[in-house]
Amino acid sequence: MKLGLITDIHEHVEHLRTALRHFKELEVDQIVVIGDVFELGYRIEETCRLLTEAGAVGVWGNHDYGLSFELDEATRAKYGDITMSFMTSLQPRLVIEGCHFSHVEPWLNPEDVADLWYFEGPPDEHGKLARIFDSVPQRLMLAGHYHKWLLVKPNGIQDWNGETPVSLADGRHFVVVGALCEGRYAILDTESSLLTPFRCE
Repeated sequence: MKLGLITDIHEHVEHLRTALRHFKELEVDQIVVIGDVFELGYRIEETCRLLTEAGAVGVWGNHDYGLSFELDEATRAKYGDITMSFMTSLQPRLVIEGCHFSHVEPWLNPEDVADLWYFEGPPDEHGKLARIFDSVPQRLMLAGHYHKWLLVKPNGIQDWNGETPVSLADGRHFVVVGALCEGRYAILDTESSLLTPFRCE
């Protein structure tokens, strides 16, 4: 199965259109949003309409929390049906084809706003690595939030910068996908475990 991966859209409609067009050309089976659709709300309806039309599924991020979880009536009234329908479809976590998706590191609780905003830099020592790989049973874990590419194995951060495809076939991996608002997205082939990063031109 080909999964089109986008994270940290932040209402960047131009890059979103590019990624969605590319996914269609490459016959992606499912588009997965890994959080942070929202920015300031100026283009949220258009963003959600594009994602809805593309059949995207996903998880919420720290910027999405107020539109995806524990909504009050004032928030519901402020945004249109298209926005509300898509944003409330987002989940705290998703497992698709054996891959675990959450906006933040998988040991954090995405239903806790403090955990969603947690950031202490990349996991750089044994304890921080262990809590990632001990938190969920899936072999592949994918996140956003960092706005940069990151590839982690249980023995440490790998030498990879998102410029070339990488095989995730051997062992367990935690992968952070580069931010779409900066023109980055990816395709994961779950059969071959090949992750191919892309950049908007």
